Amino acid sequence: MKTSLIALAAALTFGIGATAAVAADPVGSTHKCVRLSQILASPIIDDKTIVLEMRGRDDFKRVDMRGSCSGMKFSGIGHTTPTAELCTSDSITVLQPVGAICMIQQIVTIDKAEADTLLAKR
Repeated sequence: MKTSLIALAAALTFGIGATAAVAADPVGSTHKCVRLSQILASPIIDDKTIVLEMRGRDDFKRVDMRGSCSGMKFSGIGHTTPTAELCTSDSITVLQPVGAICMIQQIVTIDKAEADTLLAKR
């Protein structure tokens, strides 16, 4: 199954696939996976960082890529998964121009202040 995080975030914003809010994890905790249905938005900060705005009050995750994922911020990304989760074992594909494939290094819970600082860099 091929899922675009950007399209998924847009669909979830309009209430498609809405689920109950889940309590936020402690700041600094790392995750192997996050459920796609819990992602509200996935703004790309730069070619190494994505912020996941999760369903629930002030729940944010930072996705760090292994190295630079050239073109990610400019052209957007796609994601392929056999499950309904985004995992550190998954690859991210840059949509244009050449479809570069990049790997996720880690997914970390961050607080609203760090999320706001990262989002301000966009």
